[in-house]
Amino acid sequence: MKSRIKELRLKAGLTQEQLAKETGISSQSISKYEACERKPKFEQWQKLSNFFDVPISYLQGTTSFFKKYQLWVCGRCKKHFWVTEEPKYCPYCRSTVHLGYGTSKFITL
Repeated sequence: MKSRIKELRLKAGLTQEQLAKETGISSQSISKYEACERKPKFEQWQKLSNFFDVPISYLQGTTSFFKKYQLWVCGRCKKHFWVTEEPKYCPYCRSTVHLGYGTSKFITL
């Protein structure tokens, strides 16, 4: 079965190491999940689901749910966050987000 974890990670332009840092899951585990060598436990599914902002069932391949998401990176705190519309503030540091001023960037999925 194709790994939706890898699909979402690549669309976001992240390495396995970057995803590991963002989710608190080891890069070795992410590598094994993507290669379908091991299945995540519920806690890891939840972390990945929260990060990518998609249902666990989508990550597991049991549903085809998918919305158009944008991955933003805050220019101030450098954290990643997913939204379906342009944000006004970073949800982590609450700084104002201005695309085009070099403070934030996004990737559309």
